[in-house]
Amino acid sequence: MSDDLTPTSVTSTSTETTGRVLNSARHNHFVIDSPYEPAEAVSTGESFLAGISACGVTLVQGAARDEEIPLDRLSVQITSWRGDAKPFDFDHIDVELIYTGPTLEQAETLTEIWKSR
Repeated sequence: MSDDLTPTSVTSTSTETTGRVLNSARHNHFVIDSPYEPAEAVSTGESFLAGISACGVTLVQGAARDEEIPLDRLSVQITSWRGDAKPFDFDHIDVELIYTGPTLEQAETLTEIWKSR
């Protein structure tokens, strides 16, 4: 393995409750449920989308800092679409970046940086 690679690891373990998973990332532990049962905790799809949107926020924050673009706030709204015939397949995912602080041109620059990475 290359010396310039940093691993990221998460362990997911089944529980006594069907559809409930205990996840561990470093010293953090959290529950994720199937969207079907027991459907009480954040679902698998929601946690997947949260990872993407959180990555978008942190990536753009870093880019704004590096490019010296003012960024007071950023929200990333992400919505997935699945068909009833294939409930486990994403048909498409919509992502909207909502900026406070940068000009339209600066926001477009940050969005392009996000898309390129």
